[in-house]
Amino acid sequence: MSDEPRSLEQLLADWRGDAQVLRRRGHDREAEQMERSAEAVTRAAEDYLRWLSEDEALLRSGRSRGWLRSQFPEWERAGHTRREGRKRWYRMLVIPQRANPLAARAAGRRAAFEATPS
Repeated sequence: MSDEPRSLEQLLADWRGDAQVLRRRGHDREAEQMERSAEAVTRAAEDYLRWLSEDEALLRSGRSRGWLRSQFPEWERAGHTRREGRKRWYRMLVIPQRANPLAARAAGRRAAFEATPS
């Protein structure tokens, strides 16, 4: 085992690989527990593990392409963006989510209705 830190993606892949080895050796219960743990971590860390294309990031954030690209170098240093050829990818974690005005309006109406004396 190396002292080099592994990425979360690599750690999860290693756990899944270890589970396959355990299963081949007849340790089904241990393999299932390892797979359940990997799946639970994957679900809990979805915002970190999921990568958005630049177009998806634009839709999610409601920001301009220029704003996204101005953030890219800083996020790249932190490991939250990457390039594949000319395409830019962003971890969902760093992309602000545009407010949903319809949901906010509905929540405001509900709160006003609940505060109204009967």
